[in-house]
Amino acid sequence: MPPPHDAAALQRLATAVMKRRVDLGFNKIDVARAAKVQINTYSKIEDAKPVRPTTYGKVEAVLGWAPGTCSDILDGASAATLVEHDGPGTISPVQADDLVKDVGDAVQNAAIAISDDLSAAQIRALKQQVVEEVMQRWKERGIDRN
Repeated sequence: MPPPHDAAALQRLATAVMKRRVDLGFNKIDVARAAKVQINTYSKIEDAKPVRPTTYGKVEAVLGWAPGTCSDILDGASAATLVEHDGPGTISPVQADDLVKDVGDAVQNAAIAISDDLSAAQIRALKQQVVEEVMQRWKERGIDRN
């Protein structure tokens, strides 16, 4: 029997799983087949019902999530940890939205700190250019964060 989790935790996981499935372009049957679980069992996850830990593990692999990610989300994590396909066993929790915010904020703060004569429009343009360049480099290396 799976460990008990409250309805909010199960719903948080259901939402994350559903979003990831849709982002990958899969339907429920695709995920169930790839995970080698019954469609009814997989549907329980998206219906915010508990399943066995081994089932979560099978689904994590199909979604490209690191082992234990479902448990982490059930325990309060706000985002899934993705497994990188660049090298064996590389794990990265970085998402495109994180990049845009963190890199953009860092560039903005640095521009403000080192320059007294940049306008707000110039700082925004610099911030946007840096984020676009990093995203382009990721794309060239085959890293898709969207």
